[in-house]
Parts: sequence; C-alpha cells; structure tokens
Amino acid sequence: MTYNKEEDLIRILGWSVSSKLIYLMKKLNNINRDELFEEVVEENKLMKTKSFNSYMTRIDRIRDDVRFI
Repeated sequence: MTYNKEEDLIRILGWSVSSKLIYLMKKLNNINRDELFEEVVEENKLMKTKSFNSYMTRIDRIRDDVRFI
C-alpha cells in the first residue's frame, strides 16, 4: 500500500501512531538514526528505548511506501 499523503497514514494507523511515525520520519531526513535516538530518547525523553525501537522497525517496513515525506 502506498501512502501519498499524511491523511492516508492517519486513516490506517490512527492519530497517535501515525503522528509519531511522521515526526520520526521527518527527523530522519536531517539526522541519522543514532542522533535521532539521542535526541528523542536520551535528551528530550519523548519515549522509552523499547518504543523508539518499535517505531523504527515500523518505519523500516513502510518507509518505501511513504510518498509525502
């Protein structure tokens, strides 16, 4: 399935999950995964390590199908 706009992702995954995925994918355009981990988990404490890894696994699976980022 291809996600052409944010609304497609929100419709499938819901607001909570899709907003976190979109936030992380946008950040990944500018910094690498290790820097993102440091920023999100260690510095800002926005999520726990296990959650971060779970979202990154999900991003790895859908990244090629996301067209709007």
